[in-house]
Amino acid sequence: MAFYCSHIAMHTIEENENVMIYGPVIMNAEVLCYKSDLADVRTVGISQGRQNEKEQARETYPQIEEFQEITQKGILYSLENGQVDGVVQDISKAANVPDYLCAPISETDYISYVLVVDKKFVETEEFGEFIENYNRAAESLNDPEILAGKLGVEEDWLKDKKIRFLTLGQP
Repeated sequence: MAFYCSHIAMHTIEENENVMIYGPVIMNAEVLCYKSDLADVRTVGISQGRQNEKEQARETYPQIEEFQEITQKGILYSLENGQVDGVVQDISKAANVPDYLCAPISETDYISYVLVVDKKFVETEEFGEFIENYNRAAESLNDPEILAGKLGVEEDWLKDKKIRFLTLGQP
C-alpha cells in the first residue's frame, strides 16, 4: 500500500497488475513558493516529471515564461540562489521554509495523491481497519489548527492554502 501522486500511480498500475488505485486521498497539496512579488515570478523550478503541476501553474499564473526541471533536493537551493523566481513543491516541504511566500498552483481543485494498494490486501479485514483509521486521520487533518500543528506552522500560514484530505469508502 502506498500514497502516490496520480501520474506516478498510473505508471505503477500499468506496470503491475497486482495493484490498483483505491481512491484519491489528498487534494490541492502543491504550492508555488517565491521570495517577494508573485507578479515577478517568470521562471519556475519544478520537480522532474511533474507535467500536471506545470500546466496548472502556467494556467493560473500567465506571467510564468519558463519552467526548469530540478531534482527535489536542489529545488529550494535554486530559489535561494536566484536561478529561478519560484518553485512548485508539496505543502509539507513548503512548511519547512515558512519565510517564503506561497500561493496555490491552481484556482480549481485537483487530486495530488491517490492510494495505490495491492488488490488482494483490499479484501482483508486489516484493510478495512486501515480505512477506518485513515478516515479518522483525514478528518482530523482537515482541521486547520491540527494541520498547522503537524506541519509546524502558524494556523494563519494555512489561510490561503486549499489542501484537503479526502476520506475513503469501505471496500
